[in-house]
Amino acid sequence: MAIYHLSATIISRGRGQSVVAAAAYRAGAVLRDERYGITHNHTSRRAAAEHSEIMAPVGAPAWVGDRGTLWNQVENAERRRDSQLARVLEAALPVELSAPECIALVRDYVVRQFIAEGMIADINVRRDNPANPVAHIMLSLRELAGDGFGVKQRRWNGKATLVAWRSAWAATVNEHLARAGHDVRIDHRTLQAQNIELEPGRRLGFGRPASERMAEQRRIAEENGAAILEDPGVLLRALTHQRPTFTLEHLTHFLRSRIGADQFDAAFAAVAGCDELVALAPDGAVARFTSRDMIDAAKSLKQRVGTMAARHGHGVRADSEEAVAARRLLDVDQQRAFAYLVADGDVKAMAIPESLKEPLVDAARDAWHASGWHVVDSRRISPDFLSKDCVLVVDAPEMMGLKELEQLASMADRARAKLVLIAAAERFEALRSESAFHSILRDIGYPGVVGAGTGVF
Repeated sequence: MAIYHLSATIISRGRGQSVVAAAAYRAGAVLRDERYGITHNHTSRRAAAEHSEIMAPVGAPAWVGDRGTLWNQVENAERRRDSQLARVLEAALPVELSAPECIALVRDYVVRQFIAEGMIADINVRRDNPANPVAHIMLSLRELAGDGFGVKQRRWNGKATLVAWRSAWAATVNEHLARAGHDVRIDHRTLQAQNIELEPGRRLGFGRPASERMAEQRRIAEENGAAILEDPGVLLRALTHQRPTFTLEHLTHFLRSRIGADQFDAAFAAVAGCDELVALAPDGAVARFTSRDMIDAAKSLKQRVGTMAARHGHGVRADSEEAVAARRLLDVDQQRAFAYLVADGDVKAMAIPESLKEPLVDAARDAWHASGWHVVDSRRISPDFLSKDCVLVVDAPEMMGLKELEQLASMADRARAKLVLIAAAERFEALRSESAFHSILRDIGYPGVVGAGTGVF
């Protein structure tokens, strides 16, 4: 099952590291380090990467595409004995995706997060362990300037930037999993932040003796097993956070990966006999299950959305001065969608082409502001901040899980705020797996069409 892992390290000359050696190792290649006069050959003990590629901004000089030249140029650009040479990201790839799908995922992430910012990325996708495919992404720390490297970009080195990269990796993986028809999801947050009671496993690493590391893994597994035996719902809550519905095979794999082998039979029996386990209609010949918690969340979301849609609040008259001024740059189709968004009702939902989202949302935001409503971004919200004077705008609801959407609806409902859910139509239509947002659109979504033949459901 897909797992979340993304780590970032710096290759530093102060630690005696060579960026050319690092590049050769990750690619499984032969590279000559001109600074030290050493040839690094990693072809005999290490297979070549499944996919190896250098990506660079448009207009980059041709030499950037040659791995040996690139990293020797990086070495030459640094003068200090303790220089930082490159950043390396290591990310676990979802086993549910095929090799071409994994490559497409990595390229998509790299283009959005790094190439768009002016970095050069050396990508290597490795499947040394078929059960643990990994992407290695080596990043330059200096901007290109003419035919060489310019100054280092300090903004690429901040903690907030790394947090954003970690979040973006989870979002990009989930998008590609959904497009491929898989309902499993990953989460970059800690288990505590996800309200999951199991203790996470530890990467074995190389910092301590193997016996100590293995002993810690056994301790964690045994403690998780004891927690599941005491309350089998712990396991179901953790599993449905990643996969809203699951098969017995999914359950077995998830359980084995988190507890001791000698605890499996007892733990499986406890989960199978738990009142929290709910059998669903089979998918063909395959039995599927979910948890009572997920059933309750689905009922709660449907009820809240229905209640909020029936309210007569937060309306802006379509012919009011504020509305006319706000929609002046919209075409006819967008104006109809605009009228739907700003009309009475405490919940609105639509899917709209990505290129048309920003002008439509900006127009609606202007109209809400002019009418005295405070517009809030769902990514920067806390329950105490919402009030009846707020409009809570949720971007990309099609990528959110059932409980995340239910929590947002619950917050807005309790505060008597307005909830606005706006999805990207292209992404929504590409998702072959059901999501909680599908049901909201079926119940209360905008029924019109916005843009060239793209349906808004």
